[in-house]
Amino acid sequence: MSSDDPRLIVIHPSQLAGTVLSVGPGRWSLGRGHAADLRLDDPHLSSLHAALSQAGGQTRVEDLGSRNGTLVNGEPVRRQRVLHDGDVIQFGMVRVRYEVPGNTGLMPPARLPQERPVRFDVDRQTGGQINNVGRDQYNHYVKERNSFLREVAAARTRSLRLIWLSVTLMFSGGLIFLWGTYLENQASRSTFESFAKGWDSVRKSGSGKPPDFGSGFLGVSDASSVVTIGYIVGAVGLMLFLLALTMHVIAAARGKNVDSDPRHSWNAPL
Repeated sequence: MSSDDPRLIVIHPSQLAGTVLSVGPGRWSLGRGHAADLRLDDPHLSSLHAALSQAGGQTRVEDLGSRNGTLVNGEPVRRQRVLHDGDVIQFGMVRVRYEVPGNTGLMPPARLPQERPVRFDVDRQTGGQINNVGRDQYNHYVKERNSFLREVAAARTRSLRLIWLSVTLMFSGGLIFLWGTYLENQASRSTFESFAKGWDSVRKSGSGKPPDFGSGFLGVSDASSVVTIGYIVGAVGLMLFLLALTMHVIAAARGKNVDSDPRHSWNAPL
């Protein structure tokens, strides 16, 4: 490339400020992906965000369907647009100034003309959201995104713990249910045997007094209570499992869409 080629000078964010990208003849893609000809490492850029083409002494810019859009002097780029010396271009949250070497015209200030003057009066500050009075919201968005990801990770951890608890309850409930069923069968068999022996003794003795079957029926009742407890524990475990699974799916979906959901402030077009 020649030193006389037009260039883009990054003016925002601060960690990229001063970066110079030369735009020679031909077509040049710009983005954060490795396939981009002009690469800028910023999380709010798409892999292939925009394209610049130079021909016939003019440089044009077009958006490549990026997530956060491209603006020239505050106006969204809908189709190819011719750039002029001093134009401020915004790719997502990255702002650059287009310069043509050798141009003797006065350089306009590196601020979008549609914006109101920056105010430096600081309102009440809170720990959750710190005002960047110079209109630099980059760090705030990064912190907000990281905080959201921490919340998603915590929700997934809670759902996994609840899943393990529900599985334990279902397994325990099944064991209690089986144990109660076994006791119920044993008690029923014992009651039947006692019933047969009682009537046999009455028949042999010739007395009209009926035998006592109270203890046998009491054993069946106790075994049925164990079966009921096992059923309740298993049912509670199943309901917790369904709840935990729903929570986990929701948390996973929120984490997956962290960089595509337009409802998040860091994904909203500027």
